Amino acid sequence: MVSKKLFSATLVLSVILAIVSSSSVAFAQTQTSTAAAKPTQSIMQIVDNNANFSTLASLLNKTAATSNVTFATVLNGPGNYTLFAPTNSAFAKVPNATLAALLNNTTALKAVLSYHIVQDKLPSASFEGNGTLQTLNSALLPYSVIGTTLKVDNATVTKPDINATNGVIHTIDNVLMPPSTSGAATASATASGGFLGLPGFEALYAVAGLLVVAYLVIRRRK
Repeated sequence: MVSKKLFSATLVLSVILAIVSSSSVAFAQTQTSTAAAKPTQSIMQIVDNNANFSTLASLLNKTAATSNVTFATVLNGPGNYTLFAPTNSAFAKVPNATLAALLNNTTALKAVLSYHIVQDKLPSASFEGNGTLQTLNSALLPYSVIGTTLKVDNATVTKPDINATNGVIHTIDNVLMPPSTSGAATASATASGGFLGLPGFEALYAVAGLLVVAYLVIRRRK
């Protein structure tokens, strides 16, 4: 009877040791996997190396965030940043006239790009309910969490938590337009449209017509 009890106790102890041992191995493997997943690229390096961000990369590389310092340099340097990154498909949704107006307005383009950047590392788990984020140009970016969906302004985060050495990237499906810039872009687009044949040229045609009429009247009097 004693030997049976001893056998049972030994068996139970063996099972417990096996479970603890396998748990330790699993934990060690998880730790190794986590260490291996540690980011090695900056936010800008990730954007530059992702074909889906080629339009964004081009704008960040060409536009100055401050005097002689591009947004690319900022996002490649030290610090912690969160970039809400529109894909090429997101930029394709922007009307051509609006995009052209932004490309011709350095101040407006700078405001748009900085509206996508927060000077802090904000993983998706840090967002709850509704709120606002202060972006790089001090404009407030509204966000909301509904279920598992994170929205920032009019865009939805389609791929969250792309970790970088200096922050995190959240992929979004629309280009964010700060309120003050969207109006300026629309006005610029309207102005450029007028230059191509509407109000601007119509005024020139009217002036030219008046000059011709005046010339004919003067000539007839002579």
